[in-house]
Amino acid sequence: MDINLARTFLEIVRSGSFVAAAERLNVTQTTVTARVQGLESLLGCRLFERSRSGARMTDNGQKFLAHANKLVQTWEAALRDLPLPDGHRALFAVGAEVSLCNPVLFNWARRLREGWPSQALRVVAGDGADLQKQLELGALDAALVYRPEYWPGTQVEQVLEEKLIQVCAADDPEPYVYVDWGPEFRHQHDAALPEQVRAALNFNLGPLALQYLLQCGGRGYFRTRVAQKYLESGQLRRVEAAPEFSYPVYLVYSRDARSGFMQEALATLRAVVADDGDWSQRWEF
Repeated sequence: MDINLARTFLEIVRSGSFVAAAERLNVTQTTVTARVQGLESLLGCRLFERSRSGARMTDNGQKFLAHANKLVQTWEAALRDLPLPDGHRALFAVGAEVSLCNPVLFNWARRLREGWPSQALRVVAGDGADLQKQLELGALDAALVYRPEYWPGTQVEQVLEEKLIQVCAADDPEPYVYVDWGPEFRHQHDAALPEQVRAALNFNLGPLALQYLLQCGGRGYFRTRVAQKYLESGQLRRVEAAPEFSYPVYLVYSRDARSGFMQEALATLRAVVADDGDWSQRWEF
């Protein structure tokens, strides 16, 4: 079977319509329709019911969903794993959201490489939704994200409980700098701090906003462990009586991967998270 048929099926499920799937796949709607018809012909059943509001899976479509995920994952894994680099017995691909790169992802990759030098390693930083899409497609073995998505066969484990606290530059606490930590934070932030809903200065990346505060002044919300070094040094100070927000970190991976090297990788990650090292996110070159 053409693997693009399964990919197209999954994209329709994710986006909710043939039109949206065509846009995301960068193909015509006619191509999407033809692929679905071809897949339905191969399987001998209807997979979608179409209406003006979009496309809804039939009962047979629901049953095919898990199979489609496995088909794509298997194909992507084959492309990723073959051929292996010389002298390496397997490949482990791991990703994390950008603000988790330093120190969590970096130290995890370093310790995995030190402990298992015969294990090839691929490390990816990116957007949480994109990382989880790669995970679904089999291009990643595991991903560290803030907002996990639940799919059939997916394992989600909380590995870190963080808080977002409001801090300010010691010498210049203005202006208020809004850092976008995602939909859940936005909802809680806007309810708790309605006067700060329309801040004049916005960042969508925590490390970038932190460097702005350190160099230019201001106040905003940052992860406790990241801010700790600067609080201790006096560069930042905690804003008194400011609301705090929970911000946990999750590891997402396939349940089928729980055995073998994944167990070693999980144990290594837990050791990294338990480390009280420097979480300041300032890279030194």
